[in-house]
Amino acid sequence: MNNKGIIGAIIGDIVGSRFEFNNYRSTDFEFLNDKCFFTDDSVMTIAVADWVTNKRQTDRHLALYLREWGRKYPNRGYGGMFLRWLLSKELSSPYNSFGNGSAMRVSPCGFYAQSLDEALLLAKQSAEVTHNHPEGIKGAQSVAAAIYLAKTGSTKAIIKEYIENNFGYDLSRTCDEIRRVYKFNETCQETCPEAIIAFLESHDYESAIRLGISLGGDSDTIGAITGGIAAAYYGIPDSIMEDVKRFIPFEFIDIVEKFENSMNTEKRISADIINNLKPNEIFVFGSNLDGMHGGGAARVAYNKFGAIWGQGVGLQGQSYAIPTMHGGVNVIKPYVDEFIDFAKSHTELKFLVTRIGCGIAGFTDEEIAPLFKEAIEIENIYLPKSFYYILVK
Repeated sequence: MNNKGIIGAIIGDIVGSRFEFNNYRSTDFEFLNDKCFFTDDSVMTIAVADWVTNKRQTDRHLALYLREWGRKYPNRGYGGMFLRWLLSKELSSPYNSFGNGSAMRVSPCGFYAQSLDEALLLAKQSAEVTHNHPEGIKGAQSVAAAIYLAKTGSTKAIIKEYIENNFGYDLSRTCDEIRRVYKFNETCQETCPEAIIAFLESHDYESAIRLGISLGGDSDTIGAITGGIAAAYYGIPDSIMEDVKRFIPFEFIDIVEKFENSMNTEKRISADIINNLKPNEIFVFGSNLDGMHGGGAARVAYNKFGAIWGQGVGLQGQSYAIPTMHGGVNVIKPYVDEFIDFAKSHTELKFLVTRIGCGIAGFTDEEIAPLFKEAIEIENIYLPKSFYYILVK
C-alpha cells in the first residue's frame, strides 16, 4: 500500500476510534493498541474508493457502493439518519445532511484527482448522494482540496489560504485554543476546520493525528480527515503502516491496492494550448472537407504541424484532421470513429485532441465530447480537459 494514500485516513480513524466517546485532550496517548478498531469512517472511505476505482468502467451509482459496504459492516457507528438511509428497503433520496460523514469518506476523491477542479467535482458527487446540504458538500470539498494541494506539493500557507478563501473556514486558531472550548460535534462546519488546523500545526504524520485527536470531539472522524491530508503531505512511517494491518480486513487492503493501481493509469488530458510537439505526437484538429485551414486550430495545424492545404481528413504531417463543418453531430461521428480506429492501430503515436467543433463550427463541448467516449480508454489518445470531465461524470 502507498504510504501517501487513503490508508492515511483509515489509520486516523482507527487511532481515534477508542476516543470518540471518551475524549483524551492530550497528545501523549499510545498510538495504536488492542482497543482500537475501524469504524464507519473506514468502511465508507473504502466504499468511495471502490466507486472511484470503477467509475470509468461502469455507471453504477455511488449509493449502491455505500449501501453494499455499509450493509456488509453494519455495526460500525453510523449516524442515525445515515443508518436509516443505509437500511431502507428502497434506495432513498439524499436527506439534506451537513454531518461530517461527507468529509470522513472523501479522501479517495482528493487522492484520485488529477486537477483541483476534478477533486472538487468528485467530492461534490461523493457527498450529495446523502449529504446534499451546501455545508455537507463544502466540508467534503474542503478536505478533498486540501488533500489534492498537499499531494501536489503546495505549502501549508497555500493550503490554508485556499481553504479560507474558498470555503470561509477560520483556520487562524491554534490547537490549544480549540482544545479548551471544543465539544463533541458531528457537523462539517465544526469538524473540518478543526481537523485541517491540526494538520497545519503538525510536523509529521503521527503528530497530525495526535493533535487532531487531542482536540476532543468526534475523534475518529477528526483522525480520518487529518490523517488523509497528513498522509498526502508527509507520507506515513513504515512502522505505522505495518502495525495498522492487524486492524484492517483483507478486503479493505484489496480495495486500497486496486484504487492505487487505478491511479497509476494516467489520465490522458491534452494541453489547452499546444505550440510544440514531440516527434511521436499528433495534433488532432477540427477541419472542413475542403481542407481550407484558414482559422482556429486548423490554422495552427497548417502553420506549425504539417497540415496540407486542400486535405480535410486524416493524417497529414504531425496533424490529423476531423471534419466538423459539414453537418450535425451524427455526420461528424463517423470521422471520429475513423480517427479512433486509426489511433488504435498506431500505438507508436500519441494523439493530442483539441476541442474539435467547439470553435468556428459552433458546437458545444457537451455535444462533441460523447463522440469520444471510447477514446477515454485508449492509452495513446489525450482529450481536452472539458471533454474528459464530461465523459467521467
